[in-house]
Amino acid sequence: MTLDTRWEDVDQLLDRTARTIDDKRAKAIQEIAARRFQFPTPKHPAYRTHVNVPDVAMGVQVGREEIAPDIVVVEKLTTGETHLVISVAVANAEQVSAAEAKRTWARYAAIKDVAFYLYVPVGYGARAKQICRKLKISVEGFRTYRTTPRGFEINDVSEQPSPLAALMPPIVRKILATP
Repeated sequence: MTLDTRWEDVDQLLDRTARTIDDKRAKAIQEIAARRFQFPTPKHPAYRTHVNVPDVAMGVQVGREEIAPDIVVVEKLTTGETHLVISVAVANAEQVSAAEAKRTWARYAAIKDVAFYLYVPVGYGARAKQICRKLKISVEGFRTYRTTPRGFEINDVSEQPSPLAALMPPIVRKILATP
């Protein structure tokens, strides 16, 4: 493609390169880890946060397979062993898809007794919820992120279950459920 062609086709001009996509995602992961998973804290002095992007800092052994969620929080026990507490996946716009959900999110969510959080760009929260609901992926919390002129912003888009929901017939719960 020549420079003249690129200027004539605005869609080609606006295409992000793989390097740009990867750099932006890595920066988002670092920001999320710094803002939401800054351990140890006075309340959780034994917790430690590990970021697995761009290099794997702490893999997780699941059966015979070793996986590396974007962010992992482990509890360092007094015996010297570590216990996985939280796993986090951070997706960019291109990764909010059923294929990515099956490939990675489902594996992270399937880890027994571990809270799984999913971070997606603003505007993709409803799509991520829809995909996870369809594929029966259990997510502890959905969050969206974006960079604004004021800085990096994270929003919780999970709904707390209503105590009245258990009393509603299933058809009513389905109608009132957000996408």
